[in-house]
Amino acid sequence: MQWPLPEGNFWDDEKLQRRLASRLDRWVSLMRMHGGAQAEMIASAPEEIRDLFGKRIKLMAPLLKAWKGALKEENAVDFSGLIHQAIVILEKGRFISPWKHILVDEFQDISPQRAALLAALRKQNSHTTLFAVGDDWQAIYRFSGAQLSLTTAFHHSFGEGDRCDLDTTYRFNGRIGEIANRFIQQNPHQLKKPLNSLTAGDKKAVTLLDENQLDALLDKLSGYAKEDERILVLARYHHLKPASLEKAATRWPKLQLDFMTIHASKGQQADYVIIVGLQEGSDGFPAPARESIMEEALLPQVEDFSDAEERRLLYVALTRARHRVWLLFNKENPSRFVDDLKHLDVPVARKP
Repeated sequence: MQWPLPEGNFWDDEKLQRRLASRLDRWVSLMRMHGGAQAEMIASAPEEIRDLFGKRIKLMAPLLKAWKGALKEENAVDFSGLIHQAIVILEKGRFISPWKHILVDEFQDISPQRAALLAALRKQNSHTTLFAVGDDWQAIYRFSGAQLSLTTAFHHSFGEGDRCDLDTTYRFNGRIGEIANRFIQQNPHQLKKPLNSLTAGDKKAVTLLDENQLDALLDKLSGYAKEDERILVLARYHHLKPASLEKAATRWPKLQLDFMTIHASKGQQADYVIIVGLQEGSDGFPAPARESIMEEALLPQVEDFSDAEERRLLYVALTRARHRVWLLFNKENPSRFVDDLKHLDVPVARKP
């Protein structure tokens, strides 16, 4: 296959090379996760984008072929290939599952391919029980293939079963829990469940604050936070790390400060959490939709509730804190989540 190229050595741009390589790697991974032939991928795409998606698939075909060839040459297998091979082995009866009980953690992150592996294992033994632990409120990995409906409509895929809600948190106080609970359940498609805490917490446990007040907030925290208390600064994107943090070691030496993206913070906890970047725009939170045709066709269908996954992302950020959370917003261009939080009676402070 030969592609006409525009004039200029644009491919010598290292920044462009990195971006393009990352994008192509992602598309190959999604195609591998799908696992079907080109015709099957095209047929499964939404009708309104099927023609354009078909052209993209044909453009990607040489790269996918090269990837498979490289794996064969190295006698290697990628992650999607491992799962696909396991399913084939099970379906052909070349392996008989000895397991009576299957336990799956972080079930909200399961993809259709992994669900197919579970189905193949259970088909081997009709008495096999499936025990799944997950929280649909923390489902934030659709971009890697996770399909939320496998959790929220569990019985449709895995049959009838019992549901047990773990309704008590031992991390955050009741005020953080109340705000996080009411915020996430504005989406009617999230499973309804209680959320109780062992401690109450006051109204200021969740506070909105102008983003220009970050240094003042860290100054104040430096006055009362204990040396063993962790402070977590979270942003939607890594490149939104506040410049103030570059001088943190000298200006606030007593503070145990960490910065990370909200996605990276899942499973983490801290005594105090500062969420930055609540603004609208291309780097905003909630992030604007910007999926390519490839992602739109190969990923699970987008939910019909506006900003559903971004809402869950903010829920994850809120619930990393034990004592207090500050949400720093752009006063000139505030995130639409700011209004939602105000309607939940979250106070707006003029200063820390």
